[in-house]
Amino acid sequence: MSSSSEPYDPNKLGWGFAAAIIVLAIVANVTAYSIHKATYLKPDKPAPAAEAAH
Repeated sequence: MSSSSEPYDPNKLGWGFAAAIIVLAIVANVTAYSIHKATYLKPDKPAPAAEAAH
């Protein structure tokens, strides 16, 4: 499979890089969601620092 015998097709290039970006985006979203679930306080809950200040 040499590049001289096959015609140039730009649609076949860059899929590995595109897949890496997609995986990176999925990992970033999962990480952000897990941090959000671990740290988010509902608006009706008092903050722990506010309770300690009383």
